[in-house]
Order: sequence, then C-alpha cells, then structure tokens
Amino acid sequence: MPKTLGRHKKTGAQTGKPGKPRYGKPGALTDLLARPSSALLSGLQRNARAAHDWLRLVRASLPPDLSPHVTSAAERGHILTIYVASAAWAARLQFAAEEILTRARETDPALRAVRVKVLPPAPAGKG
Repeated sequence: MPKTLGRHKKTGAQTGKPGKPRYGKPGALTDLLARPSSALLSGLQRNARAAHDWLRLVRASLPPDLSPHVTSAAERGHILTIYVASAAWAARLQFAAEEILTRARETDPALRAVRVKVLPPAPAGKG
C-alpha cells in the first residue's frame, strides 16, 4: 500500500514548486513589543505587574529570614498561590499562611485561601 502524503501544506521550497512561504518572513521582536495596541502584550504586562505586586505583599508579610526564599506569587480563581525555593521553606511558610491571607484580603477581599508550592529560582544567566 503506498504512503499517503501528509496533510499539512508545504511551501514552495519543500515541494519544489514556486510559491511564497505560508507565513512570510518573521519580524523582529522589538517591533512586536513596540506596538502600543497589542492586546496580548498588554494582558501579559498587566498579569506580570499583578504578580509582582502580590510578591511584594507576601514578602512584606513575612519575617526577614523567610521572605527571600519566596520566588513568586500569583492570584487565580480567588486563591493566592505562593511559590518558594524548596520544600523546607514551603513547610515554614505554611505556618504564616493565615497571616498572609489576612493581609492579602486587605487588597482583595474575595480571596479564599493561600496555597504554597515549590518553584526553585531559575539559575543565574538562564531564562
């Protein structure tokens, strides 16, 4: 039985027939970032700003020995998720979760809970 050709569309270079590539030449990332009305980018910026604000609030609610080990914080579905560097720090943070929830409710009264997860920081020079 003969092989059937793939169902994806091929460009002229792949088939040997003249034609343009499907999507054209890729543009520069700086051009994409410079667009003022990009809904996707404005949404990403808004989410990043909100995550940064939550991170500042959480770190301010913690003792100085614990706050540097919090790597990130984000709210989703009325649950504030706090990410820490290791399981040991997650266990310590559980003791402060109720106080953090109380402080976080001053910002967003709809919050129902605080969840703690492990998310080690990215290695320096990567990402």
